[in-house]
Amino acid sequence: MMAAQVKSFPYPALLALPLILLAACGGGGGGGSTTANQPRSPGPGNPPQQPEPCFNTATGECLTNAELGTAVRRLAETAKGRYTSEVNGAWGHSSRMINALTWTAEAINAHQAAAHLVLAHGDAFLGEDVTIGFIDDGILATHETFDYVDVTEELLAGAVNQGLDEFSHGTAVASIAVGNFVELPLDSPDHNINVKMFAIPLGDGSGPYRPITLNQLSAADFGNSELYSYVLNNDLDILNLSFGYSGSIEGYSEQDLRNNYSKTIATLAQAGSQEKTILVWAAGNAGGRTTVDGESANYSSPGIDAGLVAHVEELQGHSIAVVSIGEDGGISDFSNRCGIAADFCIAAPGELVPIATKIDFDGDYYGLSSGTSYAAPMVSGGLITMKKLFRDQLSNEELVSRLFSTANDDGIYATSAIYGHGLMDLGAATNPWGVPEFMSTLPSTSSDPLGATDVGIPITSTFMTLGAPLGDGLSNALASQEIAAFDALGAPFWFQAGNFTVPSAGASVAAGLQRFLNPIQWRSLPDAWRFNLQENAPATETGHLALTDGASRFTVDGPQGVAATVFQEPGEMEGLTLAWTPMAFSALTMEAGYLNEQQSLLGSEAKGAFGSLAGETLFLGAGLNATAGSWKLAAQGELGQVTPSVGQSQWIDGVSSLSTSAFRLQASHPFVKGSTLSFSLSQPLRVESGSVVLSLPTGRTQDGVVLSKALSAPLAPSGRQLDLTTRLQFPWLGGDVSLGATRSGQPRHQQTAAPEWTLFTGYRSTW
Repeated sequence: MMAAQVKSFPYPALLALPLILLAACGGGGGGGSTTANQPRSPGPGNPPQQPEPCFNTATGECLTNAELGTAVRRLAETAKGRYTSEVNGAWGHSSRMINALTWTAEAINAHQAAAHLVLAHGDAFLGEDVTIGFIDDGILATHETFDYVDVTEELLAGAVNQGLDEFSHGTAVASIAVGNFVELPLDSPDHNINVKMFAIPLGDGSGPYRPITLNQLSAADFGNSELYSYVLNNDLDILNLSFGYSGSIEGYSEQDLRNNYSKTIATLAQAGSQEKTILVWAAGNAGGRTTVDGESANYSSPGIDAGLVAHVEELQGHSIAVVSIGEDGGISDFSNRCGIAADFCIAAPGELVPIATKIDFDGDYYGLSSGTSYAAPMVSGGLITMKKLFRDQLSNEELVSRLFSTANDDGIYATSAIYGHGLMDLGAATNPWGVPEFMSTLPSTSSDPLGATDVGIPITSTFMTLGAPLGDGLSNALASQEIAAFDALGAPFWFQAGNFTVPSAGASVAAGLQRFLNPIQWRSLPDAWRFNLQENAPATETGHLALTDGASRFTVDGPQGVAATVFQEPGEMEGLTLAWTPMAFSALTMEAGYLNEQQSLLGSEAKGAFGSLAGETLFLGAGLNATAGSWKLAAQGELGQVTPSVGQSQWIDGVSSLSTSAFRLQASHPFVKGSTLSFSLSQPLRVESGSVVLSLPTGRTQDGVVLSKALSAPLAPSGRQLDLTTRLQFPWLGGDVSLGATRSGQPRHQQTAAPEWTLFTGYRSTW
């Protein structure tokens, strides 16, 4: 360090050999411990770290990505064990049933999706109502597999009540979508899932393959449109359609279909509906069959109703054709392929899958069966899981788009002519796609999931490092707040807002050492003007100038009692102080100062969705020296007013002016041989009043508008740090040895933080 001056004076060079011990005692939280969800606090050799975002769970926990993965795997294994136990116990079935339950669930990562759902909503699995409809031959509502859903049945023209001991196609289909098999963790009541069965007569599908003619299609048009119109007027979210006409859609042109099936097309298009019901169709079971003439049936594309979407634009977005795979992962021999409907088609297990069949005298009966009729409800059930997980904030068309976008299209599933978008992957569909981002606007259609006009801000770059004066004020206000970020496909995921703040570390050990070795000095007026330039000067003050640690200082000190200091850290801060000590009363010093922080607010720095912070501070201070017998007494105090500014923030609407304070009291007593005993009580710089107004993203509407919650949060911390220091100084080898201890109560201005002890020893020599 260099000093320029008119009159020469010795400048102390410091040789400090500190032995530092930090210890915490007492109860309470906030004592500076590091947890998996809380980054290390800034400190010596430990710069501010970006926090790791965590996902909110139904139990109130906030799990990091790694912890979430562990929890999902644990819950998935629990679900697998439950299936095995139930099959061996209550169901009393063979290893074939266990195997069927296992491979169907693993093929579509259903256990992972169920775990995501349980973590998000809890075991109660409450939330928004979801209503799924079925057009089928009926349902045995008293079957145990429907114990946890609300079932209603309506017999339409020609349908009859099914006997308890009869096989029921509708029961089998519905049991896959909402029963105790795959997608849903249904092991407690009140899941808010409504099942509506619209019973119609269905053939058994046996006999030769009979493609339908255009005349037959035209004759069926009116009846079909009436049926679909009636069913779709029942406020359904999803409609499962595990039936259809024989024949591939490839046998018909768009004009043929519009000329002969226009009423049905118009009804299924649901024009004018604010939210269209998702139509999930079985692709058909024409594989391996022959026509009445003995020719091989055409099964290269879905059947007529399932394949309409390939030719009719107004059905695209809410209509899905589903083909079947077997345990080996390949397409089932009996299944139609996706063919010309590949862009609107997906694969799911449908070969020898578990179904509920009938109720016999020995209890509930389950079995295994095959058909695209059973692949379709796999998809319907998956859509229920997704709708629940995302709190019904995605539109139905976005759910369909997400289902397609997240499907497994690796390996054989890349053959779109067979598998369409690939094999349904519920694990991927319920996971964030890419790094979630905070956004102020979202796309209104699923066709352009990244088409928002505002650039998203990744959760990984959003955080606020809190300066010591703010303590835990903002962290406490955000701790109970939930915020939503959106993945690359526009789906919401929820996080704990408080996890995006880095707690204050308070004064660093190095700063504490500087203050320990630099107690309040009695100011003596110089005989001549003095000038002092320090680069990267350490801040030994307790008050506002503690924020200038590392800035360069230029000080002018005059014999008339006037002193001025200019400090600057390029691009970070600048300011000055003016001090006056009356010549007639040199025990008193008054000071006024100005501090302009360009990248921070009282040491707090913001990034990402928080925007940027800056602040201008005006402060007044006073110091007083006195004696009482052989004791020397000193006191310093400061009051400040801060004018904050916020730039490019998605969350912060404004910060009020802040009031600040700091003080330090000291008493010292000389002893023999030049030793000195001193005591001090100090309060580091603290915000006394002020607040921030926030708009926190909480989710979205189905048309893509981000929802927000207004929050006014106080910035004053919960506690008040008081540092009590005892210091003994004695001469040794031409210098001074200092020994001492500091007890910090409510460190970092956190009321619940355990007291901390700091022990110092140092050697100081002047030459």
